[in-house]
Amino acid sequence: MLEVMRCLDEELRQSPAPDVKAYKVIRVLLDASINALEKGNQYPQTFDRATLLDICDPKVKTAGRDPARWLPNGTLETFLDSRMNSIRRRAEQMGLKSLPAIASNDAKGGSGNQRIYWLTTLPVEASDGDSLLGQAHRQIIYTRTESGEVQPVLFLRLFFRKGVLENRSWRGVMMLSAVLLGVGFLSLWVLASVWSLSALDQALTLRQLTSSAFVALMAWFVWCYVYQPWFQLVEHRVVKAPAALLSLKEDSAELEMYRDDAKRPWTRFVRFSSDCPFCGGRILLAEGKPDHQMPLVGRCGESPHAHVFSFDRARLSGIYIGPRLQV
Repeated sequence: MLEVMRCLDEELRQSPAPDVKAYKVIRVLLDASINALEKGNQYPQTFDRATLLDICDPKVKTAGRDPARWLPNGTLETFLDSRMNSIRRRAEQMGLKSLPAIASNDAKGGSGNQRIYWLTTLPVEASDGDSLLGQAHRQIIYTRTESGEVQPVLFLRLFFRKGVLENRSWRGVMMLSAVLLGVGFLSLWVLASVWSLSALDQALTLRQLTSSAFVALMAWFVWCYVYQPWFQLVEHRVVKAPAALLSLKEDSAELEMYRDDAKRPWTRFVRFSSDCPFCGGRILLAEGKPDHQMPLVGRCGESPHAHVFSFDRARLSGIYIGPRLQV
């Protein structure tokens, strides 16, 4: 078993993915297993999700994230499957008859009843249904961040408490008023610029043309990256949050409009993500165009144009929609 673990260790060292959650977790399981086996301890080295969260991402643990939501079922298995072809070739070169595998108990999670993981080995068998073509229609499950986990820019925190805004509250009315006033002032700025040019009796100079082009460019930029998402949100329910509306520490997030049990409309800053079944990378929402007609799709950070998935907000699921895979 030690040689099998060393085979996996060599694979992870040759193709590291330190930003991938599953990679970090398997690295913890593997290091503990190798250390135990080298000391003659054959017992499996088990870790529950709460312990893995504490080791791999203490900042998320401090924020109160549920370990079961942080490490959904199948995450580790999916990552290891994505590396299995390479691991199999490596094992054959080393003359091994077994391959590494993820083992876990049957606990469903919850407080005080976390699922436990460890590494084990399975006999080498011919791969039948685990090809990329078989994975092409695999359904992925998106996870949504908890309220307050995604922080907007500082001035928006006056309206969004813990990243959430009730649309029909006084804060919601103020937010709507601020957006409408901003669009009004932007329109007046453009109209004033056009009027100043039309009122001239002399030929336009290059400086005036350049100034007008700059006004038009800035107005388009402000509209697209500040105000337009708020209007699209009413129709699409989920839109990409512009970087100008996010805290500096946030790299990607969405604006979502939803209704609670009492049918009251709310708006919140969230982040939808999943794990890629092909390479184990992190899937985040991105613009569907130009290769897809859908407004938002899930794109893998490791291969954003090849590993592409649909996004179903209601079911938090998606299927592979990228280019046709070759066997």
